[in-house]
Amino acid sequence: MELDELKQAWAQYDEKLSTHLKLNEELLKSINFEKLSHALRKPLNLELLNVVIQFFAVLMVVVFTIRLMNETPYLLAGTISALVCASSLILSSVKASLFHRLLNYHESITGFQTGFARLKILIARLRKIEFVLAGLIGITLFPLMIKAVADVDLLGNLTIIIPGILLVMGTGYAIGSWLNIFIYDKGLEDAERFLGIIKEFGEEARQ
Repeated sequence: MELDELKQAWAQYDEKLSTHLKLNEELLKSINFEKLSHALRKPLNLELLNVVIQFFAVLMVVVFTIRLMNETPYLLAGTISALVCASSLILSSVKASLFHRLLNYHESITGFQTGFARLKILIARLRKIEFVLAGLIGITLFPLMIKAVADVDLLGNLTIIIPGILLVMGTGYAIGSWLNIFIYDKGLEDAERFLGIIKEFGEEARQ
């Protein structure tokens, strides 16, 4: 084989190899984008679940409050509980909207990374507020439900209501912490890791 033919054959081989490597790179990017989307859907689904729960909680609280509106302590407890549940619903709706926007973001990786970082900061800030809201829900909703369902006046009996509220809040915080650590935060950590891999692919491709 003459030198020119050898060079031509080598050039064709090099071109096929480059095309093959590019296809593999795009495939790896696609796979990691799918993993990224799957990871983000974990916290998104929890936010959507909370939206549904708080929506029905608001309806239930309104019904109970109307039924007990002649009793001032329960009217006050119901009003506070409805406002707190509505606030929780709004916060989860905002976060779910931002998650959904990220999942449908198809522009630059840098833009996606910026939006993801902002969302993480927002989540960290709102979590402190949601921690307080969860406590208020336990304090106000628990006695209201017991009164409306079983006609037991817990607000007039501190020896029962305090342990009851502590039990409800403790259980709620335990479940919430488990969901945050093993599902919500795990989803964010996985998404950040896959995002880093995708970014590395992009940087290598430009070199």
